[in-house]
Amino acid sequence: MNNELTLNTREQKLDVVTNQLAAAVRMPLKSLTSYYGRVLERELSIKQTLALLNAQLAFFLTVFPADCSMLLRVGFACWLVKALLKCRAML
Repeated sequence: MNNELTLNTREQKLDVVTNQLAAAVRMPLKSLTSYYGRVLERELSIKQTLALLNAQLAFFLTVFPADCSMLLRVGFACWLVKALLKCRAML
């Protein structure tokens, strides 16, 4: 019985820490979502914001590559196309 009580207490502490961490990560995302919503003149979700960030990162790595191989550049371009199609489907 004591083992179960200890395990439940540990699980509760882990849940509290996980929830606090998730809230800390969501706070800047909410402000970024609000900004993108104002720019696009529509309501956005956090998922849509993450899709836009993914597309921006893919664009940056495709357009501004360092000295890298052609195969890596093609990979970045494929990632960009996939990210843009996902954004199109979500927005």
